[in-house]
Amino acid sequence: MNRREFMQLSASAATLAAGGSLPLPAADRKRPKKRRATKFGPTSGPRNIFTEPSAIEPITGYLPKFKPAGAGSMTDPFTATYSLIQTYGSGATSRNTVSGSLTVSFKGAVCTSKEIRENRPANIVETKLRCTGALNTAKSWTLKSSVARAADIGFTESGVWDGKQMTVKVKSWTQKRATSHPLIGQWVLLRLLASGKLKKKPLEFDMLDNSTLRPDQTLRYCGKVEVPVAGGKVKLDCYAQTGYGILPTHYLVDNGGRVQLITQETVNWALTKLT
Repeated sequence: MNRREFMQLSASAATLAAGGSLPLPAADRKRPKKRRATKFGPTSGPRNIFTEPSAIEPITGYLPKFKPAGAGSMTDPFTATYSLIQTYGSGATSRNTVSGSLTVSFKGAVCTSKEIRENRPANIVETKLRCTGALNTAKSWTLKSSVARAADIGFTESGVWDGKQMTVKVKSWTQKRATSHPLIGQWVLLRLLASGKLKKKPLEFDMLDNSTLRPDQTLRYCGKVEVPVAGGKVKLDCYAQTGYGILPTHYLVDNGGRVQLITQETVNWALTKLT
């Protein structure tokens, strides 16, 4: 039985049990507790019952040593450096470790990024994206993926978007994908969030995740959340992104438009430097 069949069978069994067609275990014969919905967006995976709102759930073990950046701006030009915070379990708080870094730079219409994931050996992904228009939609881009100390392992891709279709090319193949919304790079969202414009109206878009298309995304403002950090508590604006092919993602932004935290279940980012 493969994973998909197992998930379908489990879901069917759960439905029958909930409808009374199958007996529930003794501990579950009482009315099942409903998972509370919050205004801070949906979550995925098992909940940590000690944490509310869900936007900070994956990084509660890291937050006591997190110091929000208090200077700098995410308006053009800027360079933001993030620590990659991995989540590998939870109890009263999540269990976290720093397992990489992300650097995003914006200058004019060009956004560059370098992400290092400290595997053994480390994987490095570098991108250069040219943007256009008020939404900084993707125009053209290149991506280079490499593995530390393994020069023969890696690849380079290039892509363009004509407003209706994205085309990605590598040495041996070309792929075309139709789009139905503005195509926006994942890290370009930092500049859009910094502008504050997304508070007024949700953004519907297709996301360029490296060279992968994540269609039908929505990024909406959810209000303020209180976040415990080193030295006390801060209130940050919370934005939630949902859509096809991603885990629900939360962006926590301070009053200066700095995207301090990005949480996405097992892989999260914390701002460490802004220039």
